[in-house]
Amino acid sequence: MKPRRPVSLSNESERMRQIVREVGLPLRQLPDIISASAEDCLAWWSFHKDIRVTGSHFTRLTQILSIDENQLYNGTYDRELARKRVFGDYLSLPERYEGNKNSFIRTSAHILRYITLTRGQVFADKILHSLNVSPAIYNDLNTQINLTYFADLLETLARFGFSQEELDTLASVNFLTLHQSELGKQFRQSESYFDIYQTLANNFHYFDNNFEYKSSFVGKKYILKTLLPLEQHGFVKEDVRNLKRLMRYRHLLLAWFPYLGNMSPLFPKAEEECHHGILELRYEIDLSSDIKPPLVLHVV
Repeated sequence: MKPRRPVSLSNESERMRQIVREVGLPLRQLPDIISASAEDCLAWWSFHKDIRVTGSHFTRLTQILSIDENQLYNGTYDRELARKRVFGDYLSLPERYEGNKNSFIRTSAHILRYITLTRGQVFADKILHSLNVSPAIYNDLNTQINLTYFADLLETLARFGFSQEELDTLASVNFLTLHQSELGKQFRQSESYFDIYQTLANNFHYFDNNFEYKSSFVGKKYILKTLLPLEQHGFVKEDVRNLKRLMRYRHLLLAWFPYLGNMSPLFPKAEEECHHGILELRYEIDLSSDIKPPLVLHVV
């Protein structure tokens, strides 16, 4: 009996084999990825059977590793990060999001909630996978991450078709997760705009420690200054467009905190300056209205 000759493999098939070797993926996981029986997968691995590997199989690999599909195929992915995911460390973060982890993942949880409600869980996961982040990081909202992640998240949503109008909407839906928290309860107990912004001024640490916050109440105005040392956030600093998008989001977010107390949003005046690598934003909000009109926000 003549020995069987090895079968020829497509580029996709060979690339899949390379990835399995590179990350040390257990062969027992191949049936889940290639959608074939264990016997057929072992025959394929041993070059005794040809299985047509397609884009859907790389998509499944992405779902397992939480690594961008294109980076996997092109070999530009972080192999060490992928190996961590293989062994179940889904909370591991790309190096890009490791430095200066002064933010909490909970401050973007409402964004993921909105995406899931409007686009579905598969789309939400796709956004995170494109950032090489596992959706599992949102299982613990106290997980710390850096400011670059938030800038990248907004940029990625724009790349995936979000208009500027819808990106602005993200600032108005913070109630989707914050409303259920202990801090949300404090906002709900507010009787005036002063109460709202006093609560915010006392709890900036709940959101992040990237900025230095200076709050003051002058007459019926709330004055907030935020200082950001750009040299500590090199990835954000190097992309002016993304930095401006992030600052626009924060500007609008500041306006929507009153909604947590059943009050209409107050849109602040903003002034921006940058000196010696320090980005300073000065916000001024008129608190003169104490009316609490009914307000309904429709999430579509």
